[in-house]
Amino acid sequence: MIKKGNVYKKNVDPSTRAMLIRKGNQFFSEGNIKAAEKIFVSVDYKDGILRLGDYYYDNNTIYKAAEMYFMSGNEQKIRMFSENCARIISSLINEDGTNKTIKEIKTYDKIMMTGNKNGK
Repeated sequence: MIKKGNVYKKNVDPSTRAMLIRKGNQFFSEGNIKAAEKIFVSVDYKDGILRLGDYYYDNNTIYKAAEMYFMSGNEQKIRMFSENCARIISSLINEDGTNKTIKEIKTYDKIMMTGNKNGK
């Protein structure tokens, strides 16, 4: 389950935090994503966490992207991510070409479950 917010953040003084953020940005620029993530998450650097989410999203590491977006607390990215997921799920549901809506599918499922309960 993905939780909103950062439960991994550490309390550090502002000068140490600034130094760590610079180091994390350097790691990110060099492609050392794991090291950058460790730093950004530890100091709760929202912009860096958001960039990690974008990086993971662009590289099809969807679960990590979701984790970073929710950790960043950026409502716009969370909404965009959720809408894209809903669109994907909807297209998978509609793969049979019937273009059923979610309401139609729920109605069909309810009818099938009622029929199965009565032994029909």
